[in-house]
Amino acid sequence: MSRIFGAVSRWYVGVCHDLIYYRGVYMVGRENIPPKGTPMIIVSNHQNTLNDALAVEFGFKDRDVCIFTRADMFKNAPIRWVLRSFNLLPAFRFNQDGLDTVAFNEKLFKIAGKDLLKGNAVLIFPEAVNQDKRWLGNFSEGYLRLAFDAVEADGFKTDIKILPIVNHYSDYYAFREDVMLKIGEPLSLKDYYEQYQSKPRTARRTINAEIRGRIENMMLNITDLDNYDAIDYLRLTYGRRYCRACGGDPDRLPDRLESDKALFADLEEVKDSHADDLREIYDGALQLKEACTRCKVEDKNFDEKKPSTIKFIMQLLGLLVALPLFIFSLIPNFLLFLAPMPFTRKLRAGNSHKAMFVGGVKFAINTLFVGPLVYTLQLIVDVWLFGWPIAIVHLVLLPFFGIWAWQYRRGFITMKRQWRFRRERNKGLAGMEDLRNRIFDKLDNILSKNKWKKEL
Repeated sequence: MSRIFGAVSRWYVGVCHDLIYYRGVYMVGRENIPPKGTPMIIVSNHQNTLNDALAVEFGFKDRDVCIFTRADMFKNAPIRWVLRSFNLLPAFRFNQDGLDTVAFNEKLFKIAGKDLLKGNAVLIFPEAVNQDKRWLGNFSEGYLRLAFDAVEADGFKTDIKILPIVNHYSDYYAFREDVMLKIGEPLSLKDYYEQYQSKPRTARRTINAEIRGRIENMMLNITDLDNYDAIDYLRLTYGRRYCRACGGDPDRLPDRLESDKALFADLEEVKDSHADDLREIYDGALQLKEACTRCKVEDKNFDEKKPSTIKFIMQLLGLLVALPLFIFSLIPNFLLFLAPMPFTRKLRAGNSHKAMFVGGVKFAINTLFVGPLVYTLQLIVDVWLFGWPIAIVHLVLLPFFGIWAWQYRRGFITMKRQWRFRRERNKGLAGMEDLRNRIFDKLDNILSKNKWKKEL
């Protein structure tokens, strides 16, 4: 019974993940995944808490993946039961969970090691904690101790593959954004068995450095933390122009990842030769970001054709005409938009590491609790009023009505920002357009844009 429940639950959560929560799901490098039945440890960067694990869970649909994740997620009994049904296991950390709890890892690693030798897969995040920026932290060697303990017990007969992957997101927090898994070339642990038997620590350090290097090369790793906010803002704004100059599509996440990596590499290359220019650019970018945030507009409003009053009236009329459909779509989905807010507001008000839980909390609350409850109640009402056929059709359409309501809301917010931009252009944003043009022109002049050419 538990197997059937687990299979149905994974199918349901997978549909919510791939078709509803995310707008686009990309998987690049699928050809690097070893054949099914190959013992494999998947090693990933960690920036979006629960969402990282889910992206791998539903990216590797053809096999069960045992996933180690932070132990504090397992404190609540109902949540612990749900997590275990998705093959999630707690990983205890010395700094966060205390010395006494780390002993539990030995037992769990033995379970995972036996699974490995049977040809299954294990996912581990060796950074141990999620990062709060697009950068890569230090790796612990726990995944290698798991692997070598398993093969040592097996007499070094089984080859275990270490598969480096990268999770990447267009936005960490928002609904209907894009997620991407990038798969690197696997490393064969068998090549290191001889070295491990004579120098185990050296073997682990060598492999760990190699795996971390492969992940670092695949991901956007903004190592200039002193200027991180300015660089990240330029990536989101000037980065669209840079991506097009490199031959990519800035609206396609795999292209954008490669061009963002190239943009940061370009900035790093000129940081000594154009130090004064970069200081001026970074200061200007932060000034521009502050002005846009204060006036509640977006950078892309600068690139839009100056909106006419007639255009605004037509947009407003369109929204008014569609308002009844919006209300019809919103009513059964209203609680899904509202329920996570008390939790996400508290997380956003905390430190930046806590804010990285926002996406996972939204997904978990709505997928596991609010969604099933609200949609079940709606089904009961529909059956009572209209009968089973109409009730089932309405049930299937409910999440898509929710997506439409979300898009309507986005359209309304976009119109408000355009109107606000028109009002603030010569007030709160006075001088910002000229500043932006100077920043972008200076970047055009000092950057090579030859670090990446579209190959995807």
